[in-house]
Amino acid sequence: MTPGTAVRKPSSLTFHERAALGWGKVRRFYLTHFRPAYVRESLARRVGNCNRTGACCNLMFTCPLLDRRSAPVRCTIHEIKPKVCRLFPIDERDLRDRDILSPDVPCGFSFIPREEFLAQGGADARAAAGRLRVESIDLPRD
Repeated sequence: MTPGTAVRKPSSLTFHERAALGWGKVRRFYLTHFRPAYVRESLARRVGNCNRTGACCNLMFTCPLLDRRSAPVRCTIHEIKPKVCRLFPIDERDLRDRDILSPDVPCGFSFIPREEFLAQGGADARAAAGRLRVESIDLPRD
């Protein structure tokens, strides 16, 4: 990582780190398109806000639609960005992937542990997850 930047350069990643990020891409694609119930429950457990560091836009490669000249960084296709981008992070594994690239600048999101979430009232927790509309999730506009 170069001084003054929050995201490691791809050339500094080990093979193991690149493999983990690659698997994460495949996993997120699968979850968003084929496991909507899991995604809804997981996102119901998500708390916090995006810190707009751009780390998630650099997993495996730097998104060509990321405007790094603005402060904070921003998506140039915010209104129509893909579902995988809108939903990030889906679960705790995504935070671990993100932290490979930006370990010193924390993500603004975290997750209530599943057991704790369900202990808050299993039926209420599942109902909250069922009411969550994945299509409506997005970053706040500034």
